[in-house]
Amino acid sequence: MMAKLNYLISGLPGTGKTTVYNELVARHIYAIDADSVLAARSTEGWLWDQQKILSLINDRASEVLFVCGSATNRDEYIDLFDKVFILYVDDDTLRTRLQNRTNNNFGKAPAVLARQLANNQGVKDYSLKRGRIVIDAMQAVESIVDEILDAI
Repeated sequence: MMAKLNYLISGLPGTGKTTVYNELVARHIYAIDADSVLAARSTEGWLWDQQKILSLINDRASEVLFVCGSATNRDEYIDLFDKVFILYVDDDTLRTRLQNRTNNNFGKAPAVLARQLANNQGVKDYSLKRGRIVIDAMQAVESIVDEILDAI
């Protein structure tokens, strides 16, 4: 069997990680929703469970694994991934998505929304400087997933 390849699809809340996960699954591609499988709420925010992520990464059942999500401690595990994709949207799109999302309420409170918009300012440069692949997440989900698959 070929060596397993592990890919991370991450980004700020509201950039489309869950939507991309759903599209990957619809295409019969092995993907994990990190929020539901790896993360637990703590006093520091959402944290990935080390034992769970290492178990997933080391599992050779599938040739390819996509982990979709983010956590406060995400960068502790970044080197486990062959490529890291960062979903990016402009401020207006982020504001609209967070205010209108129906799958959870994160980002609807004014202070939280303001913090996420501030975080959005440096995402592109931060990611590109670290060799991550920035994906325009304002396009249709099918196009986003096609772009990710073309890059692997």
